[in-house]
Amino acid sequence: MYNPPYIFFHREEGYSWEEGTDPALHKLPTLNKATHDLLPSLTINVSRCDGLMTWLKTNDASLITDLTIFLDATTFQPRPERWCVLFDKLQHEATNIRNLSVYWDAEGPWHIGLGKSVVFVRGLALLKVKESVDIGGMYAKHWPRYLEEKMQLKPVNRDAVPGSVWIKMLRDYQRGTEHLNPWINPNDGKYDLPRSFPELV
Repeated sequence: MYNPPYIFFHREEGYSWEEGTDPALHKLPTLNKATHDLLPSLTINVSRCDGLMTWLKTNDASLITDLTIFLDATTFQPRPERWCVLFDKLQHEATNIRNLSVYWDAEGPWHIGLGKSVVFVRGLALLKVKESVDIGGMYAKHWPRYLEEKMQLKPVNRDAVPGSVWIKMLRDYQRGTEHLNPWINPNDGKYDLPRSFPELV
């Protein structure tokens, strides 16, 4: 018995299959040719959106049933605008996403990640998800309510246990983010992104 099909996109080019998936899938030039028995579901785990965009040139986005997004805290993370290119494509073509999971990493005052990016969360909210939205890590105060309104699914943070260390860390991160309003503001402020991100030209 093989593990359910699961692909990682954690580098700018290429991808890797989770260990234990059916080797027959690895040999296909495109998953568009896979039978339902071979590919009953497909989980995509992505931290580098350009790698997934390249894969989607030869693979149908409608094959994706579960999408996990990990946002690295460092400045090696793709800019929010790059993620939005992916989200724009997925909103039209990824018609079978059942479950979405998003984790915003953050490490101290310098590596704040994309948890305060209005541009990112507005793009994320375009995705069409059928069953569940899980969120985790460090994100701005209004993101859960905004995502619930736009996606018509209530985001669940499974680490949000009252009194836990994670809740305290999240509240500390959210302090000062009350002004970030994705309903009316489409742009990121200078201090809402990792500080060594190059300026857009």
